[in-house]
Order: sequence, then C-alpha cells, then structure tokens
Amino acid sequence: MIPFVGPSYNLPDPEVDCQRSVNLHLQVLETPNAKAPSKFILVSVPGRAEWMSGVGSTVRGEFATAPGSGQRAFAVVDNKLHEVFEDQTRIERGTLLTSTGSVGIDYGNTQLVVVDGANGYVLNLNTNAWTQITAPGWRGSRRVCFLNNYFVFHDPDTGVYYWSAIDDASDLDALDFATAESQPDHLTAVVRDNEELRLLGASSSEMATPSASTTFAKRQGASADVGCIATHSAQSGFDNGTIMLGGDKNGGGIVYLIRGYQPSRVSTVAIEAILRQSTDLTAATSYTWQRNGLTFYALDAPGLETTLVYEVSTGSWFEMAEIDDYGQFIPSKVTCHMFAFGRHLVGDSEGNISEWDDQTYQNLGAPLVRERISPHTVTQGRGYISPAAFVLDCKTGGAPVGVTPLVELSYSRDSGATWSNPRLKSLGAIGVRPPRIVWRNIGRFRDRIWKVRCSANAPFAIYDVFLGDPDRK
Repeated sequence: MIPFVGPSYNLPDPEVDCQRSVNLHLQVLETPNAKAPSKFILVSVPGRAEWMSGVGSTVRGEFATAPGSGQRAFAVVDNKLHEVFEDQTRIERGTLLTSTGSVGIDYGNTQLVVVDGANGYVLNLNTNAWTQITAPGWRGSRRVCFLNNYFVFHDPDTGVYYWSAIDDASDLDALDFATAESQPDHLTAVVRDNEELRLLGASSSEMATPSASTTFAKRQGASADVGCIATHSAQSGFDNGTIMLGGDKNGGGIVYLIRGYQPSRVSTVAIEAILRQSTDLTAATSYTWQRNGLTFYALDAPGLETTLVYEVSTGSWFEMAEIDDYGQFIPSKVTCHMFAFGRHLVGDSEGNISEWDDQTYQNLGAPLVRERISPHTVTQGRGYISPAAFVLDCKTGGAPVGVTPLVELSYSRDSGATWSNPRLKSLGAIGVRPPRIVWRNIGRFRDRIWKVRCSANAPFAIYDVFLGDPDRK
C-alpha cells in the first residue's frame, strides 16, 4: 500500500510534496473498512446538469428564501434580477445600474435587497415592485445582511456601518450609523453571525449586538486582530461560524474560520502558497454549500489555475477545475450557489444556472476530469524496487449505455516536471465491474509520484492503491 488517498497539498518545492486532488474530495469512513485502510476515500464532485441556460453572460449572485412552501429563488445575471421557478421558467424583476462584479443579497420579512457597491435596490416581495435606494442615508455598500428586523450595510472604504428603518431598506436615516472601533481600518464586509453582527475590517474584526438604546452596540471582548481582505470571500453560517480570506497588519492570504469570537486558521502552507500566485487577492470571491453531510467552502482568486475548496469535516482542501480548449485546467466556471426547490442550483461565468447532480458525470456536456497525483513514493533506504503492478481499488462499472469508461495512469520521476505517456485501462462498462484496475510492467524506481486521471462520463471514486502482486491481496 502507498499513501495515495489524500488532499491537495502542492508545495512550492515539489521535491517535498506535490500531491493534488482535482474534482475529488476526501470523505471519511465512519466504520472500519477493508476497502480503505486509511479510513478515507476520494469521492467525485457532482457534475453540472442543464437546468436553465442562456440567461445572460455572467451570474453575479444567487439567493433563495427559506426552504419550504412558498420558497422563492433569485439570480442576478448581468444587469438584471431574475426570479426563477421550480418549473425552470424565469421572470425579470428588476434592472441594476451595473452589469459586472459580485453582488450582496439578503432578504427580510417583506423585502429582498441587492447591493452592488455604489447602488442598492429593493424588491418588494409582496408586490414585486423594484426600486433603487435613494434615501439621504444611503452611503453605498458591497454587502448587506438582515438582523433583528434591520437591514445593515457598510460604507465602502470607511469604518462606518449603518442600518435601515425596521423592515424597510429604502428608509435610511443619515444619523443611523456607527463606526467599528477596534482598529482604524475600513470595513470590507458586514455579515450576520447567529444573532449578532460581525464587522469585518481589512485587518481586524469585532462584533456588534442588538441594543435597545442604540440599535447596535459593540460587544466587549469580541474583537480580533484578524480581518477580511476580500469582501466577497466572507461567508457566514458556515459550520456555525464565518469563513473568509483574511489578513492582519503583517500581511494576508490566510483562510480563517471564526466560531464565536476567535479566528482559527484553516488554510495550509500549500494552499497559502497557491494564493500568493493570485494577481489580486482582494478580488477573491467565494460560495458555500452542504451536500451529503459535508460542508464546503469554494474560493476563487484572479490568476489561479483552479478553484480552491475546503471541506470542514476532514479539515482538508481539494481543487475544482474545468478543462479549456488546450486541455489545461481552468477554475470552475461556477460563480455562486443556492439551495432551492430541493436542488443545488449554481450560476456560472457563462450565464447558465445548472444543477449539481450526483448522477451526472460531465459539466454541461464537457468532460468532468477527476485527477489524483500522489505524494512521493520513496523506497526504504532509497534502493530500487520493481513492483509487480500498480493496483487501483476504485469504483467500477456504472457508465451509461454505449460508453466504455477509461482511467489512465502515468508517473513522474522528477516531481511532476515531466510525465510518462498515460496508460489506459477500462473501468468497466455498465454491468461490468472488474474488482481492481491493474497496470503491470511499471518498471523500477526509488522515488516516484503517480497520476490517476478519469475523464469518462461515468462514476468514479478512489478507495485505495497498492504496489505488488494483485493476486496476493
């Protein structure tokens, strides 16, 4: 057995570690299992099935009201707010003054509020009337949240946050504001965290709590010298906390999860090294989702090759990616997520709203490439060995009728700088389930990394890998 199943942990020095999991994430096995001695397996991300295409150019944000009878779902696409319905139809509800960039969205008892930085808008959920916020107290905002019957905004590039009249975002008194007090940095975001308001500055954070005398008051002892460097990287309600791309007075580029009042670093050295390659971390965006008992946070930053994803139960990172016309990885085209009508509906950078579906193994007809690169396989004493075979224990069979799914193996002797020609094996057509996938004649080595890739329109998961005689295990 080799330590094949694992997270993405690609260090700047690949001689130490260069392992990657692309479109495959760790899942812990909660009972002993001989199939996976490491207690983890690698599971494929869902594919994207067509649900509503051609809505526009880019989906800038999505939002669904509480699940249940009467649930409503909305998407901002280019400069339009659309309401989408369970029967896969839509209706335009309003026009924005901007057509690019992420938006902030939240809703209250009777209103849905959208902000795009300079402008704010209100959709009356009873009458569907759409209006721009023009009250004297409007200062602009990149984020909005609803707490204790008030809509709360932040003045971009200042430390000021302010709030509406009760249940009415269009009514803003110019005197209804306060200033974050911990440090003189500007607020990058305001989010609702349980029953309190989390004020996120560029290098600090603090909490405000509803107050009978002043609407909101600073909670003493709840500040931290860690802030949020990218407005749309902050996501509340993530594992009962707030997750964000953070920084402090000494630098930035670390992902923090704040539960209660204390931030904890959840990014790794390897993930932080990838983030340093971004051309603009302050423009990073994110979205979260919960699926099959697991909770995920996806982070996109300009200039990166892939989308970085954190899964909370395993505390591990993996990557999501798609393939460009040259066969190279590019970040996932998904820009936002909402759970509506019992479906995971995702907007993308091409103006589609699609559905994440566990029974779909493509991205809107394009290949869903699942790839795992192992850590270094180093022999004891660095002596040469010549194993009988590379044996992959994985999910087999289950491909659609007429599809012969293939999985390929290649290896590198130089830490991923160059790779051998891939060798293809069948995963088994529908109804055909080989017990293991075996590659023989793999040569001798003393330090090697392995790459397993599956681009087939078929289910795929990795349970275990070992080197040796497959007939003896």
